[in-house]
Amino acid sequence: MQRPDLPDYLLPKINMQFNTTDEAFSFYNRYARHAGFGLRKGQNDGRRSYLYCSRQGRHKFGGHETERIRDKTTKRTGCLARLRLKLRNDGTCFIADVTYDHNHQLDLSAPMVVFLRSHKNFDPHEMQLVEQLKKSNAPHGSIMSFLASMHGGHHNLPHNSRDIHNRKEDNVWKATEHDLFRLLAFFHEMKSVNKNFFYEIKIDEIESISHIFRANASSRGAYEDFNDCVTFDTTYKTNKFRMPLGVFVGVNNHLQSTIFAIALLRDETIESFQWVFSTFLRCINGKHPICILTDQCPSMAEAIPTVLPDTLHKLRRWHVVKKYRDDLVKIYAQQPAFKDKLHSILNWPLMPTEFEDAWAGLMNKYSLQEDEKHWRSYTVNRPEVFETAACPPVGDELQWKITL
Repeated sequence: MQRPDLPDYLLPKINMQFNTTDEAFSFYNRYARHAGFGLRKGQNDGRRSYLYCSRQGRHKFGGHETERIRDKTTKRTGCLARLRLKLRNDGTCFIADVTYDHNHQLDLSAPMVVFLRSHKNFDPHEMQLVEQLKKSNAPHGSIMSFLASMHGGHHNLPHNSRDIHNRKEDNVWKATEHDLFRLLAFFHEMKSVNKNFFYEIKIDEIESISHIFRANASSRGAYEDFNDCVTFDTTYKTNKFRMPLGVFVGVNNHLQSTIFAIALLRDETIESFQWVFSTFLRCINGKHPICILTDQCPSMAEAIPTVLPDTLHKLRRWHVVKKYRDDLVKIYAQQPAFKDKLHSILNWPLMPTEFEDAWAGLMNKYSLQEDEKHWRSYTVNRPEVFETAACPPVGDELQWKITL
């Protein structure tokens, strides 16, 4: 058994008076912090209230022991240390009984005590400062260093790094509802200003927003003029919720990128892509693009033919090269001239038969077809499915036999 060895003024004693139960909790919690244990509020029947050591009681498994998949780790030790308060009708209270002894080791070090729930102190003014720093895009490490300087060092902080991180996430979710109202208000305002502004929102089965689509009137007008080829990319994720941001982009007659529409998606499933492509089709009044360029997302590849059957689907060369960059770097290191030769074939607008001949010549020149140490087998689409004008559909595949 362990009994805290503390100054007399910190010790709770029988008949000590308090104006409220909260005041009694604060006093006992201060004692617990110095002693090295956490608190847990117990039952309150209106006549008496209990404050327990956080290790009071035992963990109880809800099902049968044979159904337990893995052992449950618990801090509960059945500790009997507690404080019993006697409540009065006027709201005041006094200590009726106190048990000092613990059946476990006390965590006397300040860095350990801060992990106990009852000792996590979130000063409202301090949390308001954290929120302002977050809005200013201050790095998490800088925020923690600033808070530590306010408290005289990291060891004196009344909370740890994870607490602040969780607090910031809570603030984000609290603002979500207001963000949605502001977004809807913005869409309604844009629609009232220009009837050609387009937006759609997908509501799921639990009545929450899953997808958002929007296109400005000027963007829809640009599509009318430059709808030959559209790229769609979802590689960017928003900062707060990691939702894929899909962007429909084309090229004007000055070879400048122009945005046709954008969409926020909950996920990258076939159903989500079918929704966004169907919505895009409604936005552009059913006028299919001649060609759409995407990355090698399999869900996207399945969704496009069902929604845009009249559109030729091609892969962007940049995504393909990036995907196999690690494989190619090893070849570049051993064959310095190989990179220029490879890209000269990829960049030149060759017909399929011309590409086959050029590719075979490249393999023969560098003796790569039989070199199993450096090439492995995988399937990529012909380079003609990239950004060249004359090309076969995306399903026409060429085997690159590479072994690494």
